[in-house]
Amino acid sequence: MKKGSELDKSLLAAIEHYLDQSGKLLNLVTEHPDSEELLAIQIALDAFDTGFHLAVAIQFAARAVCLPAGRPIPEIIEPCTPQSLQSLYEEVRLAVGSAPPIDWNSNVAHIAGNARLEQNAADYVLRFAYPNMLFHFTQAYAGLRHAGLQIGKADFDGLHQY
Repeated sequence: MKKGSELDKSLLAAIEHYLDQSGKLLNLVTEHPDSEELLAIQIALDAFDTGFHLAVAIQFAARAVCLPAGRPIPEIIEPCTPQSLQSLYEEVRLAVGSAPPIDWNSNVAHIAGNARLEQNAADYVLRFAYPNMLFHFTQAYAGLRHAGLQIGKADFDGLHQY
């Protein structure tokens, strides 16, 4: 794959799309009178809370695009409040928007849980960063829906209309 290829553009568009969906979900939470309580929801006793899942989903957009480029990744500030999440979202949006194209032939060293890994950039983005972004976004969505926030599939993928 060549730098700046159609795959590069399509994948970046997908990452930016779900980053924007995370931002829209964050806006719904922020506008809710019980926003702090929504962010504290856990869908399992041993799971991260919804706010942290949303923060990780947002940060993974930067991890997917900035890490292969050697750019810094914005840090998650805890506790995850509507304000800290909004700041993280804005910082990640800027970082992703200004990152150079991914060099698919580079290697990316990173940590997955307790595992130290080195992957080709394409493998890293396609099998690690992007799926993890979607995983954490899904967990945040599920927690918010479980808590009673009125959201549906259109709020998740931004494509469906009902």
